[in-house]
Amino acid sequence: MLGKIRQWMGGAATGASESKVLVAWAKEDGHTIKTVSGQTGGAVISTKWGWRVEWGPSQRPYIRGQELRFRHELSVPADVQILVITRTLAHILESDVFESFTDANQTRIDNSLPDEMRWLAMHARVSLPTSTLLGRRFLLVSNAEAFAKQWLQTGMAEALEDAAGAWWTDPMPMVMTLNRSILTIRMDGNDLSMSQLRTVSELFVLAGRKFSGLKT
Repeated sequence: MLGKIRQWMGGAATGASESKVLVAWAKEDGHTIKTVSGQTGGAVISTKWGWRVEWGPSQRPYIRGQELRFRHELSVPADVQILVITRTLAHILESDVFESFTDANQTRIDNSLPDEMRWLAMHARVSLPTSTLLGRRFLLVSNAEAFAKQWLQTGMAEALEDAAGAWWTDPMPMVMTLNRSILTIRMDGNDLSMSQLRTVSELFVLAGRKFSGLKT
């Protein structure tokens, strides 16, 4: 299972430089960081605003080596599920889900699969303007289409469009999810840079603020 993902991602080496970058970023922004020594390494960064960042061995098959996770519990309905993903990564995940599904002669989606892989098969795709870069390169799926559209209309469509045009590239293994009231960004945690951490954290904080401001 997941052979296409591993082939697409290739190998990724883990070095001590990522930990140093995380420490420098946390110090610059006034965050608290706890690092874990060892062969794989790890770190947990806490912020005064309640969100946190975790860096450690990957929990997803489409991220090799180290994974970086931004997490924030929000005051939004716990049953709302939203996924933002590039079409390139979505196609790879869908292909592997289909192959594992047919090879095992299953009649329903395996609950052991990561949420984002199951949601691609289970949830409706929220319409994005095909005239925009966001609509051409990204997918947004959700079990609460009206809520997802309301979120986009707060200015998030423009913010995601800017990200798509500047740094969130097609092959970049990164996903944004909302599940059980927790907003999460998962991404490749190898070869981190200060500018990358600033850019991703800005999008993450904005997404959380826009979600929190919605009326349900």
